[in-house]
Amino acid sequence: MNKVILDWFKRAGLMLMLLGVAACESGDAARQFAESIYSDDALWLCKPGIASDQCLSLDQTSTVSRADGSFTEQNHVPASNPHFDCFYVYPTVDMREEPGNTEDLTDIEPMLQPLVNQAARFTSLCHVYAPLYRQMTIGTYGLPDGFSTSEFFETAYSDVEQAFNHFLAENSGRPFVLLGHSQGSHVLIRLLQEKFDANPAMLERLISALIIGPVGALEVPQGDTVGGSFQNIPLCTAANQSACVITYDSIAAGSAAIRPPGARPCVNPTLLGGTNNVLQTTYWESDNGLPFPFNTPQPYVAYEALHSAECEADGYLGIGDIMGLRAPPLPINVLQSVLGTSLHVPDVNFALGDLLRIVESQASMFN
Repeated sequence: MNKVILDWFKRAGLMLMLLGVAACESGDAARQFAESIYSDDALWLCKPGIASDQCLSLDQTSTVSRADGSFTEQNHVPASNPHFDCFYVYPTVDMREEPGNTEDLTDIEPMLQPLVNQAARFTSLCHVYAPLYRQMTIGTYGLPDGFSTSEFFETAYSDVEQAFNHFLAENSGRPFVLLGHSQGSHVLIRLLQEKFDANPAMLERLISALIIGPVGALEVPQGDTVGGSFQNIPLCTAANQSACVITYDSIAAGSAAIRPPGARPCVNPTLLGGTNNVLQTTYWESDNGLPFPFNTPQPYVAYEALHSAECEADGYLGIGDIMGLRAPPLPINVLQSVLGTSLHVPDVNFALGDLLRIVESQASMFN
């Protein structure tokens, strides 16, 4: 990884100040300079054509545990010539308690964990673009006035906006999917508000936006499919719908864990052309420390129809165990107690098979 990435940002900040006091065209010039930073391949985890595309170099082979108790191997084959792209923003990986931003982007190891569990498998369908960005620390979420009005969120958003503008310049008008989790979803909500909600031309290219694990930051009036955070971008209600949002926060089904008051929007992925309330395939890294019932030589274990999913009264997506020929590797309520008070961290893992299926169906309308 290029060791001068931080210097890129510092130089950009200096140039933006200098350009800001220049002639009347300085705003455009500053914006173009800032966006040119993302022409540096070192600022991308995944991007078509770069020498070190982490989405393609990571082995996605899985041992599949089927509902009938049998096992099979599933190879991951990246699409050779996909007709659409995916733009991914990773969740919070900077766990420092003090408010601030990640300034050193030379160590990409923390970013690889969500990348392999959330975005890399989408290369079977699309070209994946995944920029590095100066995200907020976890401690920023504890600011008294909230994170969304802080200078730290503004820094994180500004980086992703610049990366997205660079993506658009390379995308050549192709349709695309937005994919984010947690902080990545928070940034994408802002991006959708500023660049899509009042822009029909952009909405025509948007296959869908996967705003996963927004922890209540996405607002839609209860009982409606549009309104609140967006005025023209609805929740998805069918697998053949485009320019819509798939969103949920997952929790152990029927859990008595402390939940924030008020309802939140919930799109159950299993109801969009799948098997109602049964998650198609859940993917786990085989070496992530969870007690799997067998040893596998493959880097992933995939469980078919092992978990249920249903939107609960307050909008959480309740994940349950389906008892059949197999026992779950770790009961949902136990897993939640290990992770905390929700299933936020593996939000995407549980529904990844369904999300892939839905995106493939939605994208087929753009052929």
